[in-house]
Amino acid sequence: MIRTNLSRRKQASYACLGAGVLFAATLSGQSVSTLDSEESEDDVYELTPFTVDASQDQGYRATNTISGTRLNAAIKDIPMPIEVVTEEFIKDTGSTDLRQSLAYSAGMVMTSQNDAGKGNSFGTIGGVHNPEGATSNKTQTSYKVRGFITDATLRDGYRRQFATDAANIGRVEVIRGPAALLYGIGNFGGIVNYLPKTPTEDPMQRLTLSAGNQKHYRAVFEAGDTLDNAMKLGYYVTAVHEQNGSYTELAEDERQFISPIFTFRPTEKTEVTIDMEYGLEHKNAVGFQSVRARGDLSSENVANQQDRLERAGFLQFPDKEIRTMRWSGPDTFLDTESHNIRLQATHSFSDNLNLLLGYNTSKVEFDSRDVSGGITNNVGPENLRSTITVIPASVENGDAEFVYGEVTDAIFQGSWMDKNEIIDRSQIRAELNYNFDLFENSELWSLQNSFLLGRSEEKSIKDVFTRGTIQNQYFYWDPTDSSYMRFGVNGDGTAAPGMEDVSDVHDQSWNQGTYLVYQGSWLDERLTAVAGMRRDRNDFRGMLTDFREDTVTNNDAGAKEKDTSQVGLTFALNDRISVYALKAEGIMPNFDGNRDVYGNPMDAVTAESEEAGIKFDLIEGKLSGTISAYRIKQTGTPIFYWWAPAPAKGRFDPDADIIYNVGDFNPTVEADWRNGSFTVAKPEWDAAVDSGAAYQIDGTWYLNATEAEGRAYMDRVFDASKTTNPGWPGWLYTQDDNTNNATLDFAAAEAGGYDAYLSGDQESSGWEAQFNYAPTDNMQFVLNYAQTKRSVVNAGAFPEYEWGAGGVDKWAVWYFPDGAWGLSGYSLEDQFLDPNDTSTWQGRGYGAGEKQDDTPRHALSGWGNYQIRDGQFAGLSFGLGFQYESEREYFSGITDGSGQLVTDTNGQRVVLETDTRINIDAMAKYEFTIGEDRNAHVQLNVYNVMNDQSAYGYIYAKPTTYRLQFGVDL
Repeated sequence: MIRTNLSRRKQASYACLGAGVLFAATLSGQSVSTLDSEESEDDVYELTPFTVDASQDQGYRATNTISGTRLNAAIKDIPMPIEVVTEEFIKDTGSTDLRQSLAYSAGMVMTSQNDAGKGNSFGTIGGVHNPEGATSNKTQTSYKVRGFITDATLRDGYRRQFATDAANIGRVEVIRGPAALLYGIGNFGGIVNYLPKTPTEDPMQRLTLSAGNQKHYRAVFEAGDTLDNAMKLGYYVTAVHEQNGSYTELAEDERQFISPIFTFRPTEKTEVTIDMEYGLEHKNAVGFQSVRARGDLSSENVANQQDRLERAGFLQFPDKEIRTMRWSGPDTFLDTESHNIRLQATHSFSDNLNLLLGYNTSKVEFDSRDVSGGITNNVGPENLRSTITVIPASVENGDAEFVYGEVTDAIFQGSWMDKNEIIDRSQIRAELNYNFDLFENSELWSLQNSFLLGRSEEKSIKDVFTRGTIQNQYFYWDPTDSSYMRFGVNGDGTAAPGMEDVSDVHDQSWNQGTYLVYQGSWLDERLTAVAGMRRDRNDFRGMLTDFREDTVTNNDAGAKEKDTSQVGLTFALNDRISVYALKAEGIMPNFDGNRDVYGNPMDAVTAESEEAGIKFDLIEGKLSGTISAYRIKQTGTPIFYWWAPAPAKGRFDPDADIIYNVGDFNPTVEADWRNGSFTVAKPEWDAAVDSGAAYQIDGTWYLNATEAEGRAYMDRVFDASKTTNPGWPGWLYTQDDNTNNATLDFAAAEAGGYDAYLSGDQESSGWEAQFNYAPTDNMQFVLNYAQTKRSVVNAGAFPEYEWGAGGVDKWAVWYFPDGAWGLSGYSLEDQFLDPNDTSTWQGRGYGAGEKQDDTPRHALSGWGNYQIRDGQFAGLSFGLGFQYESEREYFSGITDGSGQLVTDTNGQRVVLETDTRINIDAMAKYEFTIGEDRNAHVQLNVYNVMNDQSAYGYIYAKPTTYRLQFGVDL
């Protein structure tokens, strides 16, 4: 069932903004004579340079852009790759949101499951059991561009990050590569800027209804006009109601969206814009479909080991279809309420001096319930334990195949979490444009100059309040019972543990940017330059209240300043072909307040790009496009290794004896998860006990590794662990008041209150081609290709920690020969060039020189449309599109049954890749007239025509869906 229990505040807000539709309808029916008109019909209002000129757009082809320089400019003159998705293309493809509108764009990935530097469990609904990566972000505006994750989405140049609806999108402009010059904070692969629909010159009202399979229903109302009064009041209002089912069990969603935009001219030279959005969205059953199931977890606390679970396949039931099941049941949900208000004024002091002032405020509130956990054994009620087959991501004989294993006394152990997240943002922008010409009488030396001086200030406040199942308590479910999990109960119907307050996070971030942009052309407008500089000041302050630990942690990252620049040249070889070169920089401030291993706030992540390309407009404008090659290098990427040394923690006393807690790490204690390493070391253990190097305090065993017998035991365990799986060795590094070892200074928050990050580098290179071809007036094609090579250049550099292997403590966590951390299966000498110097860490097994990313190497997409304009079938049109992707790396290194990384004959980690994929979509539309002047249309869109339902990695292709749409002018 769709959740409809809106709060009174939400109902009131929605009703208030809903009045915009009635206002639009009233205005559209109001007689012009009732409004004073002081301007003659011949008055012409010229566009300001801050407004894009779309008058020459034809079908899928756009000629001008506003995103590349913040000023209206011809795409062919801008020395950067700019792709425009026109309103007609959005309509023909049946897009209902921003991501669908970009589905045919070159080099963009809409669904990811392997993101460099990030796992799948970072803040997404479904957590580690959600096979989708960064693109599952609940804001619906996350995607990959040129291999880099981005959520830097703009609405007419102002930052947005929340749900959108295509009904209000007039066009989408994609600027590829770093774009710090104009937009400051942003992504390094590119920026997406969508422009809302603006008031129409003539009255219009339109109603569009659509229905389809999977319970799809949608209604869109639009109304617009510009009144012929003294202030030229214009409006455009869009209202949407939509609901959908899913091919997966239980999942449903419902959303309402309204977006009124108003413009008026208080003076002949001044235009004011009031642009608003409001949306509500309710999603049911958003939790995991199935859970990852490892056979080697034994009795680990899987609820707190989600990163390790990512190496597993998914649990299956004989009575359930793995691609459609939703074991997490109907009680998970995500409710979203968002609004955006933009106030903007432009004023022309003269023909060559123009000013823009703008203010944008946006707010979103997410209310969610999610369930997490995983398969473990030998815990919980015995009546809910079973023997199951699990699917660890392992290999046999180097062949990358999933192998099956059996686990007895298995049980699902989980917890529930309720979260309320509020993000409140505001932005002020001021821009002054001045242009002038020199040597106007000389065709060759005439110089056109344009300067843009801008200032932008942004503030973001994020509050996240979390409640969860009582700490160290869990609910349990029989892993052979496929019935839906329910909130508040165990699998046998008994009451589950209650909820408690977990944490409250309050983060504030600021960005202040000043920029100067020059655009000039000379040599008879054959040579165009765009160059500029920008200075950003960024600040972050955060506070975390941990209710379980009764602590408050403040994090003040401190203000940081950063300069960036951009320079590009375009040279027209002739009227139809031009070449360009571009060098640009990007910046992503440390708005998360991350600290490095020395305790200092990390610098902003930066990027530099180099690009060259050719733009063409051939066959009398019928064939246009861009071909470009690029290289982007990102530096300073925060990378978290929980076990890395962090000298700033400073808790280890190197002058005192080295003491380890070995209460769960000796061969005399029985435990199901123990094996060879402990048994082999029993003689050394006995010797340590006899000498007093191993001793007890209040019943807990400790080991003095400074004494000879203690050192011998530790050396034997480490040596045996190189070839024998020791079980979960993390217990060796349990710390308390009686321990003293170098692992006290490791990177995780348990060691000193904050997570410490390393700094790494990543790179993306490749080339792209975008073609727009209209051989006749009734036929047009779009074809895009992207080749992307993504790699991790530097997996992060360890600091120099002086109490290393050759110093005092050679058994620290970063030296443990484990398959997933520490030496990660490599020898000490291979992982550290100098074992006495931790800064010589090589990062083997952690991505250096590898992709660790699922961006396909090759991607090709195309869409064609044919219209019949004459004869008895006039008004009929057909569209056909395809999307091709080469293999995608969805698993960046798998392990054998002992947890050791598996390498191929060249010593490279074995990775898993999806099959190549091709998707075909189709459209048929019939446009006709009702009565004398009421335009109408019927449109059918079919997605995944071939009904491909295969698994690509862990994600299944959605089955065929269709949408039948009817629209009519009112």
